[in-house]
Amino acid sequence: MKRWTVMLIPHDLGETHTFTMSSWSFWGVVAVLTALTFSTAFFFERHRAVAERAAVLHEINRALELENARVPERPVSSGISEEEVRAIEARLRAQYDANIASITSKLSELYEIESKARSITGLSSRSERASVAPRAQGGGKGGPPGTSVALAYNRLDDTTRPPNIIYGMARPSADLILQEINLRTQSFRELVGEMEAEIDRIERVPSIWPLARRAGRITSTFGYRRDPFSYRVRLHNAVDISAPSGTPVRATAKGVVAEASYDPYLGYLVRIRHGNGYETLYAHLSKMLVKPGDVVNREDVVGLVGSTGRSTGPHLHYEVHRNGKPVDPEKYMAK
Repeated sequence: MKRWTVMLIPHDLGETHTFTMSSWSFWGVVAVLTALTFSTAFFFERHRAVAERAAVLHEINRALELENARVPERPVSSGISEEEVRAIEARLRAQYDANIASITSKLSELYEIESKARSITGLSSRSERASVAPRAQGGGKGGPPGTSVALAYNRLDDTTRPPNIIYGMARPSADLILQEINLRTQSFRELVGEMEAEIDRIERVPSIWPLARRAGRITSTFGYRRDPFSYRVRLHNAVDISAPSGTPVRATAKGVVAEASYDPYLGYLVRIRHGNGYETLYAHLSKMLVKPGDVVNREDVVGLVGSTGRSTGPHLHYEVHRNGKPVDPEKYMAK
């Protein structure tokens, strides 16, 4: 089953949290909202037909009263007595009032479901979950010196929509009910659009371990370290994950391959541009399995672990960039 993961990164580089949402919950909410919208429209059309019938009978009743007033002794030509007309009118008015109450109740239920849907999909609140990555000493290390570190992550503002004046009214008019139905329909369209945009944004945030079957172990972390060749202290802009040569390397988020080339330091490398300021780089590959312009999804294999370039042994050199600056990849590697 396809799942989406949100990574929550604080500005002070504190502990990272993740939130996972399955696709069935999203489509389940959409199905419920659609069903309730159609049922509300059905009740509205039904009450409008009943109202038209009541209006016709009311006009017939008035015509009969005027006719009886002018010629009291003349028999009623319609064949319906005044008592029967009044009884039918009373019954239709009672049915009309019941339909109005039912429609108003359904609209209130739709509003409540919309509020819950915004909460469930994370548009108003989020659940958080911590994630960490394993560490180990030894194994392959490599890569060129890096630069300074920076980290930024924006959260969405809460989204709410207040109820219409129709809620709480004893007998709202048909115009107000129709206005509220149109409002709720537009609101649901906006909600679905926001949910789709949020899912796409989540899919473009790096959030998984970059090796298939969670192979390998971290042998060199992000930050200052002693270079394995020059023995000078330099900033390492990536994490090195030692793994057997040929281990599949996975794209950690949806994106477009921006580069697939050879570098004297990094060997065979693949760079993926994910959008929203995110880029990832996979280096020291023994083989590249994608080319520039290819569209990749999260978990697609883009290459194989190797030891090309400036390397002490088979390993993956993995970088994450945010708005053009390297950030600690471990904060984007879910457990």
